[in-house]
Amino acid sequence: MKTCRLLTIRLASEFTTDLDILRRDGWESCPAGSARDEFDDHSRYVIVNDGDLPVGMVRITLGDPSVLGTWSQSRALLPRGPDVAELTRAVVAAPFRRLGIYRLAMLETVLSLRTLGARFATAAIEPTFPGRRFLLELGFLAVGSPILFDDFPRRRTLAQPIGLTLTARLERRWEAMRDAQYHLLQACGYVVEPEADALRC
Repeated sequence: MKTCRLLTIRLASEFTTDLDILRRDGWESCPAGSARDEFDDHSRYVIVNDGDLPVGMVRITLGDPSVLGTWSQSRALLPRGPDVAELTRAVVAAPFRRLGIYRLAMLETVLSLRTLGARFATAAIEPTFPGRRFLLELGFLAVGSPILFDDFPRRRTLAQPIGLTLTARLERRWEAMRDAQYHLLQACGYVVEPEADALRC
């Protein structure tokens, strides 16, 4: 009988050392010390864990200061405020890529946003980002033209601002997509278990 590994999903408000290591090691280039930035203490995180180890995450930042506004020097034509969730710094540990961990983390993220008080979500994606088509499937739309972002530790990163209006109708679709992702991961030997009500608090 095949043994499945357990993946747990939780919403956290603290950027821990383990998350810093996940982000730092998941980037192709990063300062040797830390991948932390000035927005981490004002954000929340949807985290996918394999046992005690985080293997994927998405950062959620609501209100000011605006991450994408700061990185673009206010050139990004995106809304901002306490009901706008900026989704940035998504990362998956290298050994867990191509399993659907990014899709799982992002689905759990968008499903948590209205509970957190958001009505709109924003992000920015590079032209070659492999998850681009998936984000369009979620309902994200381009906002304006691609612009340059100074997204520490990089500078002058060309990316397309995108936005998503959060609705109950879309949530029903995302729930079906999430269930399908659970089944795909199970076929790869992983059982997914959100921590009790962790993504609805």
